[in-house]
Amino acid sequence: MTRHFSTSLSAALFNVNVSPILEGETMRFKWLDSKAPILKSRKELVTSLVAAAVVTAAGFAIGSASLASAQDLSQRPSAAEAAFLKENDAAMAKMTNDMAAKPTGDVDHDFVAMMAPHHQGAIDMSEAELRYGHNEQLIRIAQDIVVGELQEIAAMRAASGEKLTPTEATLAANFAGTAAGPGFSSPVPADNVPPSLKTERPFLAENAAAMTKMMNDMTIKPTGNIDRDFVAMMVPHHQGAIDMAQAELRYGREAQLRRIAQEIIVDQIQQISLMRLAVGEPLPPSVSSPTDPLPQPRVGRGSAATSTAQGGGF
Repeated sequence: MTRHFSTSLSAALFNVNVSPILEGETMRFKWLDSKAPILKSRKELVTSLVAAAVVTAAGFAIGSASLASAQDLSQRPSAAEAAFLKENDAAMAKMTNDMAAKPTGDVDHDFVAMMAPHHQGAIDMSEAELRYGHNEQLIRIAQDIVVGELQEIAAMRAASGEKLTPTEATLAANFAGTAAGPGFSSPVPADNVPPSLKTERPFLAENAAAMTKMMNDMTIKPTGNIDRDFVAMMVPHHQGAIDMAQAELRYGREAQLRRIAQEIIVDQIQQISLMRLAVGEPLPPSVSSPTDPLPQPRVGRGSAATSTAQGGGF
């Protein structure tokens, strides 16, 4: 993350070799007696010129080093951004650890086991943006991510038959009340196909590829702007959730979880567009504007994304 600069200075009587390294470029200055006709002049003049050369070269080297140091300092993250990046690193480390669940052969069960900590990672990243960010649009989007993904975690756990806390039950009920389709009931398998690691392999392979791409794309160089760095990391994180949800739609069987996966895809695509617009990035040609009407929007989520999708804007 931090550039390192070095400066070397060596001087002999008739040879001055200065190599200040600045931004990866090496500049060398040589004064060789075999190529310096001035050395044929009087001894006093030679001495004066050599001394002047040493002083000039040394001054240039010191000036270059000072400039490099100033640029180095300007590239260093501020205290706030350093704290923001540290929280993001911790969130990703926890997410990666919690997603390392042993496959069960049940696509739906394993989808929840991986997507829930993935969503928690997005929540933790968004909370860091709320603490350190300044862009009001992004702050509202971050709030929407926290609320929406807490609801989706609870809904996924409810759909997979896990025991919920009272708070999670409320979140799941809120999700059911705003999501398209009927409310949640006791999960019923789509068929009697027994769990099989062999049949689950394509699903696991797609998830592994999605997570590898996500982590690679999230490896960014800090810009000094917390809001831009948040978008640069959250966009590929959201894309990872989209890829995981698409894998659930291809291989999952539980109807409620498939409906949640569809909601995840819609929400994440919409939020990616909103985040890019918030920092002035153009939308890809294939992506519709988030102000376009979405199919079956979830009214009642009380978020920046939802209000914008319905034409409210920022």
